[in-house]
Amino acid sequence: MIAIVISKEDEASVCIGKELMSLQKWEESGKNIYHSGDKLMYFIENTHLYHDNIDEEIKKWGKAEAVIFASRHSSASEKKTLSVHPIGNFGEAKFGGKSRELVKSAPLLMRNALKHLQVKAGGMDYNVCYEVTHHGPYLSTPAFFIETGSTQKEWNDREACRVIAETIIEAKNEKADTAIGIGGGHYAPRFTDIAMHKKIAFGHMIPDYRLPNIDEDMIQKAIDATPDVKYAYFHGKKGRKFKNFFEDEGIECIIK
Repeated sequence: MIAIVISKEDEASVCIGKELMSLQKWEESGKNIYHSGDKLMYFIENTHLYHDNIDEEIKKWGKAEAVIFASRHSSASEKKTLSVHPIGNFGEAKFGGKSRELVKSAPLLMRNALKHLQVKAGGMDYNVCYEVTHHGPYLSTPAFFIETGSTQKEWNDREACRVIAETIIEAKNEKADTAIGIGGGHYAPRFTDIAMHKKIAFGHMIPDYRLPNIDEDMIQKAIDATPDVKYAYFHGKKGRKFKNFFEDEGIECIIK
């Protein structure tokens, strides 16, 4: 079962939830809980970022193999974006979750969603990309965010929200080799391009701006939270000091 979390405090999340409801028949299973096939949709009153251990709440309705948080995206650039990203904090937990703790990623499901977004948003004026690992909440089940932004206009763009809703409904674990990304910027253009054109699915991604505070303990947590990781892709030079550590863990390193 895949659990979808909709926040009533998040305009984009509410819009995506409405589109999900319109796409297929949902049966109410409890307060704010709906089922449709192998999908469960859970409406929460607060924001996603601070709703820790939501998978424990969902357990009474079934065990989720993954949790997808449908959410708004905000940025100072105001660039129109459809994105997916893993969850966790490489440093202090300023926006939910736990400091220096990562949520288990869902690389295969996340890459499949990324590819669906790219196809479905064809012709739309949106950038489709990964974002690197950031913010809360904390949970034990593999999870990721899928977002539209970066302004209120995009949060209420019915076409963009429908693209996300359709992507969530159709998302599946598609076979690929799993990797960790090290380096580059927040929107991970190199890792996005690799995932789109190769059978590589990224789990956790560590950008350049986080690398000064990353140590081997944090690298080990990224490995542990990226299921079946086979490769470490390096974008730029700043993270290469960890190359030997990855190789000692049996992970092949690729410099891009």
